Amino acid sequence: MKAATGRLSFLYAALFFELGVNLPFFPLWLRSQSLSDEAIGIVLAAPLLARIIANPVVGALADRSGRARAALVICSVVVTIGTALLAFAGGFLPILLLVTAIALAQGPLIALTDAVTLRSLGELQTPELRYGRIRLWGSAGFAIANLSAGWMLDWLPIASIIGMLVLSALATALAAVAVAVVRVPERPASPMAPDGKLERPHLLVLTIAGASLVQASHAAVYGFSTLHWQSLGISGGAMGSLWAAGIVSEITFFSLLGYIVRGSAGAATLLVASAAVATLRWAGMAQDPQIGFLVLLQFTHGLTFGATHLSSVFLLARITPAGMLAQVQAWLAASWAGIMAVLTTLAGYLYGEWGEHVYCLMAAVSAAGFLLLIPVALGFRGRASLAIALAGDAEQPAQRLG
Repeated sequence: MKAATGRLSFLYAALFFELGVNLPFFPLWLRSQSLSDEAIGIVLAAPLLARIIANPVVGALADRSGRARAALVICSVVVTIGTALLAFAGGFLPILLLVTAIALAQGPLIALTDAVTLRSLGELQTPELRYGRIRLWGSAGFAIANLSAGWMLDWLPIASIIGMLVLSALATALAAVAVAVVRVPERPASPMAPDGKLERPHLLVLTIAGASLVQASHAAVYGFSTLHWQSLGISGGAMGSLWAAGIVSEITFFSLLGYIVRGSAGAATLLVASAAVATLRWAGMAQDPQIGFLVLLQFTHGLTFGATHLSSVFLLARITPAGMLAQVQAWLAASWAGIMAVLTTLAGYLYGEWGEHVYCLMAAVSAAGFLLLIPVALGFRGRASLAIALAGDAEQPAQRLG
C-alpha cells in the first residue's frame, strides 16, 4: 500500500502541476496569438464541451473492462503528444481543434485517478483521511506550478508556457505508468450499494447537479482573472502568488479532511457550506477588491473548490455500486465541464463590457447550486439517523438474549 500511495501522490502532483500552468497562464498564450476575448472564451470552453462526451465514454469503458490504469496511461500519453503539437499551431481554428482534441484525452484523467485511488483505499476504515493526504499533493503541485510559472514569465517569453505544459504532461504520463505497474487489492468503495443498484438516485442527481453548478461558477476566475489582474498592472509573480494562496488553503483542507468529515452526513453538510462560501466569494470578487482583500478571497478556494470536489466525490462513492464508480465520477466531471463551458463562453462575451462584474453571474450560479444541495444534506442526514436507529433496534434483542 505504501508504494501505491507514493505513486498516486506523485500522479496527483504531476497532473495538477499541468493544470497549475494551464488554468492561470494558458489564456496569456492565447492572447499572444492575437485572439480576441470572445475567441479566447470559445477556445477555453471547447475542451469543456469535449469532456461531456469523453468523460462518460472513457469512464464506462474503464469500468466494463476493469482497465482504469491502462486508460490513465493511454490518455496521458495522448495529452503529451497533443500538447507538444501546440507549439506548431497558429490561428484561431487550428488552436481550437487541437485544444479540443487534447481535451478528449485530458478530460477523463482526474475522474480515472479518483476512481483508481478510491478503489485502492476501499479497504481502509478511514479512507477520507488517506485520500486527503494523497490528494493534497495535487494541490501542492498546482501551487508550485502557479509560483514557478508566474516567476518564469517575468523572465521568459509567453511562448515558454507551451514548454512548461509539455514537460508537465510528460511527467503525468510517467506517473500514470508508475501507478499502472503497481497492483494493490481493491475493494468496493461504496459499501452502501453492494447489489449493483443505485440507491436513492435522486440524491445522486441532486449531488451532481448542485456540485457541478458550484464548480462551474469558477469559470470566470479560471478564464479571465489572470487577464484582469494583468490589466490592473499586477506582475506575473504576484499573479502566481494569488493563485498559490488559494492552493495553500486547499492543502490545509486536504490534510485535515479525515478529521473534518466523518461519514456521508458530514460530507453533505460541508458541501452545502462550500456552496454558500462560493456565493460570497464571487460577490466579493465583483467589487474589484484591493490586493489585501483579494488574497483573503483567494484563501477561500480550499472550500469553494477543494471541499466541493472532495465532498461530492465521497458522497457519490457512498451510493454508487463498485462496478459503476468510474462512470459516476465521470458523470460528475462531465456535468460541471458542460456548465463551465457555457459560463466560460458567456464570460468571454460579457467580460469586455462587464469587467469584474462578470462575477455577479458566477455568484448567481453558485447560489443555485446551494439551493439544490440543501435537500442533499437533509437526505444524507436522514440516512445517518436511520442507520443509528436500526443499529439500536438490532442491539435490543441481543441484550434480551444476553
